[in-house]
Amino acid sequence: MSQHDFDILLQKYLSGLCSPEEEKQVLDWSETVFSNGKLTLTRSEQKTVETRIWKRIGRSVMLRPSLIRRLSWAGIGIAATILLVSGLIFPGALKHFGEDKARNSVAAKPGVAVVRDYIEIKNTTGSNQALSLEDGTVVTLTKESSLKYPKHFDDKTRRVELEGEAFFNVKRDISRPFFVYTGELVTQVLGTSFNVKSYEGSKTIEVQVLTGRVSVYENKQKSPQNRNGVILRPNQKMTFDKVSKKIVPELVEVPAMVKIPEKKFELAFEEAPLQNVLDAIQKAYGIEIVVETPALDNCTFTGDLNGLPLHTQLRFICKSVNSGYELRGTTFFINGDGCNK
Repeated sequence: MSQHDFDILLQKYLSGLCSPEEEKQVLDWSETVFSNGKLTLTRSEQKTVETRIWKRIGRSVMLRPSLIRRLSWAGIGIAATILLVSGLIFPGALKHFGEDKARNSVAAKPGVAVVRDYIEIKNTTGSNQALSLEDGTVVTLTKESSLKYPKHFDDKTRRVELEGEAFFNVKRDISRPFFVYTGELVTQVLGTSFNVKSYEGSKTIEVQVLTGRVSVYENKQKSPQNRNGVILRPNQKMTFDKVSKKIVPELVEVPAMVKIPEKKFELAFEEAPLQNVLDAIQKAYGIEIVVETPALDNCTFTGDLNGLPLHTQLRFICKSVNSGYELRGTTFFINGDGCNK
């Protein structure tokens, strides 16, 4: 039976024109809907809704006397369900029923489950899936990953649970920090963009920051003085070993500029002091570069670094001043014989 045919059947039932077989079909359906619902109203609310339903019934339909005589509160609930589906009952008359209907509609989507006050979404689409949370945060969920979050964030915090991998673009809200729980780690931010990778079968958890700052720490009941954690900045990532419980901060494989130079000449140099060149790079990428060799202090650099990846820029600079660089954690260290001036 199509939806159109079923709507006509409901109208026939409310008008008293159904055959016995059709009446049984409608009653069986309505009893099922009503028994599966979560219509939890107080006696006062029941009385109010009952009064409004009868008024609406009187204006909209002609019920058979036999049906009117045998309608209890449960029967009114069934009639209300029918009227609601057939579009005859006014909006808001059954607020709680409407909320449950909306919640069931969300749960009906593939990979979506609603448990009490939480929604859990598993990406079964085969490609990345973008989700918009109520606070304005956008989460891009990698395939086969799942995210659990409350239907409504509270007034003090925003908490979600991730299994798998996702990219978060968090809406800034200084009054409500955003927490991502991934098993043994917690990632806390106010407003930034970052990627979290935490698969159940993996030996590690990884957090990578694109913009802003992120605090990552162990999900254990420890005092702040003993908490194992790290602050990550743009172009930094952290790897947590689930066995050793060791947190290792690193630089991402391909750092991206976090502050694009407004003018091209900002990364083009002619006989510029080495430290000035390195300062410009640090500003553009949000990284730290330390010159370990005093012999490099008087060196200068001439060259155009625009459009070159970070590691290529550093190799270019170091070769011109007879030195080399080493990445330790999230910091670059430059040392060598220098320019011999």
